[in-house]
Amino acid sequence: MLRTVLAGLKARPLRLLLSAVAVTLGVTFVSGSFVLTDAVGAGLRDAVAFETRDVDASIRANRGTTLDDTTLMKVRQMPGVAAAEGRATVSAPVYGPDGRPRDVAATALSTDEGLRPYDLAEGRFPQGSGEIAMERNSAEGFTLGTTVTVLDETGGRHPLTLVGTFSRPTDAGLGGANLVVSQETLRRLSPATTFGEIVVRAAPGVGQARLAADLKKALGVPAITGREAAARLLAETAPNTTGLAKFFTGFAVLAMVVAAMVITNSFTILVTQRARELALLRCVGAGKRQIFGSVLAEAAVVGAVASVAGLFGGLGVAAALQAVAGQETVYVPLTARTMAAASAIGILVTALAAAIPAWAATRVAPVEALRSPAGVTRAGRLRVIVVVLLLAAAVGSGTLALRSSVDDGAGFAMVAMVALLGATLAAGPLIVGPAVRTLGRLVPGRAAELGALNAGRDPKRTAASAAALTIGLAVVALATTVAAGVEVGRSRGLDEQLAADFTVTSVIMMRPLPATLADTLAAVPGVTATATRRSFSGDLGEYGSFQLTAISGELLHPTVRSGSLDRLGPGEIAISKDLAGQTGLAVGDTVRSLRVVAVYDAVDAPGVDLGFALVDVTEQRRLDLTGESYDGSVLVKVTDPDGTRPALEHALSATPLATLNSVDEIKEQEATPLQDTLNLMWALTALAVLIAFAGIANTLSLSVLERTRESALLRALGLTRGGLGAALTAESVFVTVLGAACGLSVGIASAWLITEVALGSGEAIAFAPPWGRLGVLVAAALVAAPLAALVPARRAGRGSIVAGLSPE
Repeated sequence: MLRTVLAGLKARPLRLLLSAVAVTLGVTFVSGSFVLTDAVGAGLRDAVAFETRDVDASIRANRGTTLDDTTLMKVRQMPGVAAAEGRATVSAPVYGPDGRPRDVAATALSTDEGLRPYDLAEGRFPQGSGEIAMERNSAEGFTLGTTVTVLDETGGRHPLTLVGTFSRPTDAGLGGANLVVSQETLRRLSPATTFGEIVVRAAPGVGQARLAADLKKALGVPAITGREAAARLLAETAPNTTGLAKFFTGFAVLAMVVAAMVITNSFTILVTQRARELALLRCVGAGKRQIFGSVLAEAAVVGAVASVAGLFGGLGVAAALQAVAGQETVYVPLTARTMAAASAIGILVTALAAAIPAWAATRVAPVEALRSPAGVTRAGRLRVIVVVLLLAAAVGSGTLALRSSVDDGAGFAMVAMVALLGATLAAGPLIVGPAVRTLGRLVPGRAAELGALNAGRDPKRTAASAAALTIGLAVVALATTVAAGVEVGRSRGLDEQLAADFTVTSVIMMRPLPATLADTLAAVPGVTATATRRSFSGDLGEYGSFQLTAISGELLHPTVRSGSLDRLGPGEIAISKDLAGQTGLAVGDTVRSLRVVAVYDAVDAPGVDLGFALVDVTEQRRLDLTGESYDGSVLVKVTDPDGTRPALEHALSATPLATLNSVDEIKEQEATPLQDTLNLMWALTALAVLIAFAGIANTLSLSVLERTRESALLRALGLTRGGLGAALTAESVFVTVLGAACGLSVGIASAWLITEVALGSGEAIAFAPPWGRLGVLVAAALVAAPLAALVPARRAGRGSIVAGLSPE
């Protein structure tokens, strides 16, 4: 049997090729996910090593320790210290090439080159108080020798000459400074700044442990070794790689499920085509176990080869994604975990997917070798019952989801979506016949008619080919529709909440805007109303401290869930639904002598964040815990936004830290992260869709081998090679249309259910399918369909008519 398996593999390499392609793509996704996750950790370790290079001891400021110039001088005078540098980072907004301020961080140039956590990229480092160097990416739009205007913490302008750029191998979330200036310039930008850390380089022959102990003993400072400092920094800034791994793993599972469906369909076709061969083996003495093992052995060989190819494919995909993302240093760590996972998943998924066809092969009676091939089996009554039960489960779970609480509703919604997808896949063989016949009548021409007849000949096979595409497009449609709903919902919520046309915020969130700014802007011609909003840490007595918002004016109108919020006055407080849920407060209750007049639901966006509660601006002093406000903004309503904007910008020129944003610009800022996430999900799901099209191509290729005599007969009766290829293309398009229609239906229906459940909890979301994006998705699928049929069509047209008509 071993020789038989090897001979079969040698005789049928092309039949197994596309099955191997499907597995390869799936393993590529899995291994790429692991490599990307490991790359994040590798980048962070490199960044930490770069940040702490040549650091033998570290002293970090804490509540009981203030690090200033005096402390630094004492450290430098300690025996065993070769060099010591104080590190401080301050906020230093820079006017960009577009003329608008952007918040960046600045640090002072270290006098000791070995303790600089950055390398010179171009030019030189600052040598005087009027010079500056910028991180290479932050310097885009600037040229060496030009003047860069930097703002200090009070908004004062400091023109500095750009003399150089610097680089790091990677930032990896450490938040390094974008600007390097002289120590004198840093003091001018922030006079009260002290060091956050003092790093020390040991003299030759002095160990890290001894140096740290001497510093701690002599100066009473919390000194640790450089290795301990690196470990601490790594622990503090370690990203949530578990969450990242789960995110990628979810899509990897999707890809492997689709690949498993393709493999199952492929081996089912192969076993059907080899029914006589397998039965003949039974006649000459092969047992059922041997037949079962031979099919699984073929699958294992395919899985093993595909695993190796997929592993290296994953390395390439991970490197490509990092390069596309603009990462300067590309990491492709290959760990034992990645290799083991790729091998295990590739072989196991292939073997398990082939188990059902292998078991079916053992059911072939030996006498089958003497009979003609059996006809195609049609969907039976059992399938209809399964479809009805799954639909009933979907409808029932969906109804419960709409009538339950948010937490329970989410669980019921998940059950409903899975049941709906299961019902759609189970109903595939039942709807294939009517669907392809309808499509065949809608598309004129003999090729479409032949394609419809071929697609409807074996409904189970056609449905299995379309099922993989259904799953991939369902996920894409679901994610796209929900994301669009969130975007539309937040946009509508912002329009309802904000009655202003512009917001003015501070570039430095912790630096409040001038108290007179609202009056200044109110005097601008065309301005009809202004309002102020300030966030602060407030004391709500027995309920604890929360982020509160003090407002004046009538330009903020959050959605009121209970009570009334026509105008908030002294002695009144409006609480968010989150605060109401945490504290149990309701309309009519009293907290800190303030009467609760409303419970609201708000949209959080730059300049309009309402926090946990709203109070009149006159109540802030009584509730404020720190005496300082932050994240303040001025809201401005005008008669003509386009015409008034230049005058507003001119009025703000005296307040350099102020940034003017229109409502549309705020919406764009809010939508950008969502669109980036959606684009990533599209890219990840595209692999599953690609696997589905590989399955369609595989099915068509195997069908071409199965229809050799039929194709030759059609050619003999006058059908051209082009006509035969057109029929296969039409068949591929019909399968694609069926899979796309089912996938979009399931995805959009699931998105509607999720939206309705989320609306019950007051989330800012709307059911607004993005028909344009979904249309692009369908168009891309229809373009890919002929490509999937390209190789099978060429193979069908190459065959000899005489050889095809000859008896076996």
